[in-house]
Amino acid sequence: MGITKFVLKRPVATVMALLCLLVFGISSVFSATLERMPETDQPMLIIMAPYSGAGPEDVCELVTEPIEDEVSTLEGVKSMSSSSSEGRAMVMLEYDYGTDMDEAYENLKKKMDSLERKLPDDVETSVMEMNNNSSATMSLTVAHDSEPNLYDYVDQKVVPELKKISSVADVEAMGGSSEYIRIELQSEKMAQYKVTVDQITSALSTASLAYPSGDTVAGNLELSVSTSMENDTLDDLKRVPITTGSGKIVYLEDIASIYEAEKTRGSISRYNGQETISISIKKQQSSTAMEVSKAVQKAVASLEAADDGLTITVARDTADTILSSLQDVAVTMVLAVLISMAIIFIFFGDYKASLIVGSSIPTSILLSMILMTSAGFSLNVITMSALVLGVGMMVDNSIVVLESCFRATAESEDRGLLGYAKAALGGTGIVVQSILGSTVTTCVVFIPLAFLQGMTGQMFKPMGYTIVFCMMSSLLSAMTVVPLCYLMYKPKETERAPMNRPVVHMQNLYRKIMGKLLGHRWIVMGVSVVIVVVTVILASGMESELMTADDTGTVSVTIETRPGILSEQAEDMLNRAEAVVKADHNVESYMLRYSNNSGTITGYLRDDRDMSTDDVADKWKKEMADIDNCTITVEASSSMSFMRRRTDYEVILHGTQYDELKEVSDKIVKEMTDRDDVINVHSSIENTAPIVTVKVDPVMAAAEGLSASRIGSMVKQMLSGVEATTLKVDGQEISVMVEYPEDEYRTIDQLKGIILSKPSGGYVALEDVAEIYFKDSPSSISKTDKSYEITITADYTQGNVKAAIDSEVISPNLTGTITTGVNSMDRMMQEEFSALYRAIAIAVFMVFVVMSAQFESPKFSFMVMTTIPFSLVGSFGLLKLTGVTISMTSLLGFLILIGTVVNNGILYVDTVNQYRMTMDLKTSLIEAGATRLRPILMTSLTTILSMIPMALAMGSSGSTTQGLAVVNIGGLSAGILVALFLLPVYYALMNGDRKRIVLDL
Repeated sequence: MGITKFVLKRPVATVMALLCLLVFGISSVFSATLERMPETDQPMLIIMAPYSGAGPEDVCELVTEPIEDEVSTLEGVKSMSSSSSEGRAMVMLEYDYGTDMDEAYENLKKKMDSLERKLPDDVETSVMEMNNNSSATMSLTVAHDSEPNLYDYVDQKVVPELKKISSVADVEAMGGSSEYIRIELQSEKMAQYKVTVDQITSALSTASLAYPSGDTVAGNLELSVSTSMENDTLDDLKRVPITTGSGKIVYLEDIASIYEAEKTRGSISRYNGQETISISIKKQQSSTAMEVSKAVQKAVASLEAADDGLTITVARDTADTILSSLQDVAVTMVLAVLISMAIIFIFFGDYKASLIVGSSIPTSILLSMILMTSAGFSLNVITMSALVLGVGMMVDNSIVVLESCFRATAESEDRGLLGYAKAALGGTGIVVQSILGSTVTTCVVFIPLAFLQGMTGQMFKPMGYTIVFCMMSSLLSAMTVVPLCYLMYKPKETERAPMNRPVVHMQNLYRKIMGKLLGHRWIVMGVSVVIVVVTVILASGMESELMTADDTGTVSVTIETRPGILSEQAEDMLNRAEAVVKADHNVESYMLRYSNNSGTITGYLRDDRDMSTDDVADKWKKEMADIDNCTITVEASSSMSFMRRRTDYEVILHGTQYDELKEVSDKIVKEMTDRDDVINVHSSIENTAPIVTVKVDPVMAAAEGLSASRIGSMVKQMLSGVEATTLKVDGQEISVMVEYPEDEYRTIDQLKGIILSKPSGGYVALEDVAEIYFKDSPSSISKTDKSYEITITADYTQGNVKAAIDSEVISPNLTGTITTGVNSMDRMMQEEFSALYRAIAIAVFMVFVVMSAQFESPKFSFMVMTTIPFSLVGSFGLLKLTGVTISMTSLLGFLILIGTVVNNGILYVDTVNQYRMTMDLKTSLIEAGATRLRPILMTSLTTILSMIPMALAMGSSGSTTQGLAVVNIGGLSAGILVALFLLPVYYALMNGDRKRIVLDL
């Protein structure tokens, strides 16, 4: 009351404070960081260990398993998974939330530094932190009018300029081909002159060096002297001298052909069907997409200005998506404000009264923005949705205060300035305890949210704090701005308000209905309990997902081909998938990228498309189902993609013996493929390919003075070639590769005939020291906690058939050593849902504590708490009706509902307790409901109707928070009926006809 009295006495000071609020609030809006979603950090560390030239099985045995053994004893590690593929090992460690990741990183780094000495010589490990910036922030395409070697131009001119940007973490160019100098060795000549590959590469590298030779004095200057043997032309390379085994000198051109060649294209990049060079840009963890976009576009403009023939097109910019999403939420907020204002006017019928209540919205939003900025929160879909959600709640306190001021004026005979001042002060004072209690109950439900450490806590803490800021701001506004405006503008409650007559009719009808319900208390109680029980049973069968994805209008097609597949076959698969994307009229543009047996086609859909992104993805799945010999995954891209399943069905098989696990997996895949209710059946090991295995005999090799690593190095040189040096041509560096003819070593017999040079100076054939044979090898070997793992996926054709597949296919094929595991998505969902359930339970307890303190009676508190379970009828019913699934946002909606649905009950019970001082119990119950009918309808309808735009999932990100709005609309709608019709019955049952005694101390 003290603050209200101060405001009424010092109106000028209050107005100045509001002007400061306006200035600082607008400043906070413009200075806020813009993001699509809140930053989330996953407690994960990744170990990367490249092992060039090694197959998946060798990588697993020689690299992955030693790493697993070393790091499995680290403290705080929750789970460990690994992937061994051709030339690369990856081990991912997941830690418990709350672990000090800096300390974990240092401990892991120490482990890897000590282990590195035990790994193969050419294996170097690196440790990196997992973050949510793994996807590209921007994608560019590059074209040039006259540059013949576009890839090298981009790699040496464009990429370095983009890497200079401080906010950019990584820049990768893909597509096209590059030129290089090919030194094609002639085996017969090399044997004739007894020259090895090592001698040639050594001669080339030393021939391109500049040696410092000291200093000399010329006049008054001291000059440095260097001796150079640089080769700048092909002719220079041809004349590089090489010492033969007999000590003679031959020139490189005597034993090799030297010419410019084009590298075999290792990657493909196309934009809208046209060959191009694509560039993907990733941002620094500490930077925002908006900063990167601005800096990159400035760099692009500078590059294009410096070269008239250069054209760089922005194919994808995350900043545009962020702005579009935030604009959609802003539109939703404006609609919510307009709806709230319309409801207020309909009930009051006076524009002054409507503006007074409506003024609490901008006041509360601006103050909330100041608090959000001070707390370091960004403006994103989640925090802005909290503001939208808060719009309806912001006016609740103001409505209650204004209603009370009107009643105080009606009871007073003074219609002058003093009379309005007394009414403003007295009316606010009467309800201050009620609005304080309802505000606190709304806020306390977010206390448990502040202690959540998982994904839920990281994503929704900002939302919880934002709603608390809104509610506290609205409370302050109701106690200051509303009474001051009431005094200044003197609004009048008109009898001609559109809702006056309907409200009077509803009050009369309410009195009749309640008179009958109170006469059948136990029947009402029994029926209501049955309805709740049935609702809970039906709700248990509803579908659930971790997070509802936003509709970004982007569909991603991932294509995995077998290792070693011919480039012509791979391109045919890509072309068939590309044709599906290109033929869809919903596609505005698309980008194709392929490298190292893996490719993606990203389709960007039109804004005026006639299908949702999910529907387009489902359509493409069916149309690409007949593309064989590869694994194709189609999904609607989303900022929450890492929290969604890519396929309808997924089962993970675990086993200690890989061969046994593979046999069971192959059998399951065959049985599932024969079924009609699933399509796109794939296994994580299906892309196997025959590889040539060279098994070195250690005894025979040692007899010749050779080691397995030395033999492997020489074989790699002969098959893959070696980069000896670089040559500058027209300002661009070109690689100089020493290679054998492409058809030199293609067959097993040719490989057996490889001649190895011995340290002693002689030669030995590869087949004399090693066994050479073909062997099928998977593209990768996956393990979880040291247990082999194979994942089988499929899509449904006839609804959810998971139970049928599990019972008819999976269970019969499981042996004693083969088990099924929980995939990471289901495990995350179980953990996050459990955390939210605990938060909801704690929130219920906190609300009970606050109301008990407010009423000074646990009984009255428990009475109001009965509105919570009965509000679930409306929430689950509306979820079922709209087809919205149970998700993290839906459960967060239940958390918020607990704090809001009890507000009407608080006002009702408080009014009953006041009336019982002068009335009997039955009359008090009926008249309290009739009196509170109007404010209950006003506050509830403003909150409910203002959430409708959010419930309609307007815009690309609307579906993310749709469940939250649906839960609250359904729950609050049911809450109106519970507060007005069921709560009086419960009050009568629990309190009887005893009068309430209040000690007057």
